[in-house]
Amino acid sequence: MFNLSELARGGTMCLSKAGLTSTPDTGVDIAGAGAETGVHFAINGILYYKADGADIAITAAAATGLLTTCIFLVCLDKDGTLSTVKGTDVLTADIASGKKVLTWPQPAEDTCPIGAFKMVVTTTYTFTAGTDALNATGCTATYCDLMCVPDQPVTSEYNPFA
Repeated sequence: MFNLSELARGGTMCLSKAGLTSTPDTGVDIAGAGAETGVHFAINGILYYKADGADIAITAAAATGLLTTCIFLVCLDKDGTLSTVKGTDVLTADIASGKKVLTWPQPAEDTCPIGAFKMVVTTTYTFTAGTDALNATGCTATYCDLMCVPDQPVTSEYNPFA
């Protein structure tokens, strides 16, 4: 674990609450919290800003499988272009029973993680990011805003998406 003084030189982090949500579309919404609009973030020590936006396209990824849970990291680059990084699918039952954990994906170089969504796929469906609606039948997305990628995995006891 780093302390803030170790990250200050060349630090990459989100500096305000992104307010991630989604409309019933295939993209995410940025809705800064409270009186704040947009999101402020730093990449390699340089400050940037992305205005609020609705249904911002996410990066296409391989399908999230039946009865699995997966984390998608939501990132911005210096131009404000949003991308997502798909984590590893884990059987939802294995997370609930404590057999397995969800690890956070690694952000792409020169991007800043501003949040994430956890996709839980049930019944007979799969979810394909960038193609399927985030609230498609059998799919449940929950969101969390990030300053940086947490250093501990998501477990049945530690769940920042709750």
